[in-house]
Amino acid sequence: MRQDRTALARPEGSPAAVDETVIEQLASITDGRGFSVLGELLNAFLGAVPGRLEALERATAGDDLQAVADQAHSLTGSAASFGARGMADLCRDLHAAADKGDAEAARHLVGDLQAEFLGVRAWLMSFRSPA
Repeated sequence: MRQDRTALARPEGSPAAVDETVIEQLASITDGRGFSVLGELLNAFLGAVPGRLEALERATAGDDLQAVADQAHSLTGSAASFGARGMADLCRDLHAAADKGDAEAARHLVGDLQAEFLGVRAWLMSFRSPA
């Protein structure tokens, strides 16, 4: 039985932190023995994002907008791969701000991205847990 998680970590009327359809597609990927690799994928994503967010924080603090653009670009793909559309959109905005040389907007967007990740992480952790 599927548990409806669309409202998790979101106010009523707001989009879900993660597109469950994407997660279900990832769950269908199996290893050579027929076991889902979703747990490994989730662990890798959840383990890597905090370091990327810290790198973004350091880059914005140092006004290193090239590093901001590079990190935002990398994180966009990871977020999109897990159906974290809000994170992916923020990463795209962050990349655009860095390309424009707008350090103030970049700092603001990194804060927004950190907050968005908290919702994504909560959703994914709930998804991994038995209902």
